[in-house]
Amino acid sequence: MKSTIKIFLAAITIIGAAAHAGHHEMTHGSTGAEGLGSLPMEEKIALAKAAAPSNVSDNARILDSDNSVLQEGGNGWTCMVGSPPNYENPMCVDATWLGWLDAWMNKKPYKNTANMIGVNYMLVGDIPVDNDDPYNTDESKGTWVQEGPHLMLLVPQELFGSLPRNPYEGGPYVMWEGTDYAHIMVPLEKTTPIVYDE
Repeated sequence: MKSTIKIFLAAITIIGAAAHAGHHEMTHGSTGAEGLGSLPMEEKIALAKAAAPSNVSDNARILDSDNSVLQEGGNGWTCMVGSPPNYENPMCVDATWLGWLDAWMNKKPYKNTANMIGVNYMLVGDIPVDNDDPYNTDESKGTWVQEGPHLMLLVPQELFGSLPRNPYEGGPYVMWEGTDYAHIMVPLEKTTPIVYDE
């Protein structure tokens, strides 16, 4: 599992760089984590912990972007500091999500066989992501969204029901429908369309 997390952290670093390669500037507010550059270990731990409520993150294992362990944990949660240099996408995931991350990173089939809901906290926010294609890094294609604070839930896909597939309809919505990696996004603030400077 350590190698899976290492691959995942490397990938979010690459995807983060690709998403920002066009030097797009968001006009709808900041995640509060921009422009941090190199951070001391204590600040990285604090940022990773900010991804989830303290009753989750205080005793979670904390991983740096290079997969080094910044803090050992004991409650089954893993918090990741996010991708440098801006660290805009820290997250705290449960064991079910670790299995999902392994499948997504390695492009393997995924089915939630844990018989439980998977929970992923991203209370600091995220980098821009295509809501349609889990591997698209071309922002000129697809339906791109950059969420502020949100949760991501793994449930059997047959339970998606009539949830919107459009991230801008309001409320929870389905991301990556039609793939094994489909999950429910639960924004905690209004989802605002990305507006790029010309």
